Amino acid sequence: MGGRDFWRAIFGNEAPVEIEIGSGDGVLLLAMGQRCPAHSFLGIERSPSKATRLAARLAKIDAANVRVLQADATCVVTSLIPSGSVTAYHVYFPDPWPKRGHAGRRIFSAAFVAGLARTLTPHGHLFFATDVEPYAAVARQRILADGGFVESTTSEDHPGLGTSFARKYRAAGRPLYAHTFVRAGVSEEAQPLAASKMRSM
Repeated sequence: MGGRDFWRAIFGNEAPVEIEIGSGDGVLLLAMGQRCPAHSFLGIERSPSKATRLAARLAKIDAANVRVLQADATCVVTSLIPSGSVTAYHVYFPDPWPKRGHAGRRIFSAAFVAGLARTLTPHGHLFFATDVEPYAAVARQRILADGGFVESTTSEDHPGLGTSFARKYRAAGRPLYAHTFVRAGVSEEAQPLAASKMRSM
């Protein structure tokens, strides 16, 4: 199934699709959906309880352009989503799995990054933020090592800096590390991202 048919089956239209990985309570996902009704938004949440609560919340409000999927994001990105069909990915404050023996559980594996590159549109963006500096360095290294991305400078209106985690950590005085990547080989100015009301600068 091609990208258009795939997303039409989910959202009922061919609007540009943005995906948040690890949607949690859905605050950012819903905010993006409200700010940009012309885009479709999918939240992928691994926790069954969080996904169930978010789905129940969506059922109670008018959020026709927002969906949630309870699943492992790596499996979805590498095996399910059609190539070249996603406008942007948002990955904010994933579990850094700081213990050396648990590092293999981090979401930014080589396979995951390759899946992001494969499924992004030619002008697609990858937004990433974390409060853990070593993890930010590892994730950035793996993203750039894939060869599918170029890095863009990040401004204060990076969408990841508006999440509840970002506000909490900033209030506590913790530094944040936000990065913006663009699908390699295309101009980052070719297609401004409407959902976040920002452009990488």
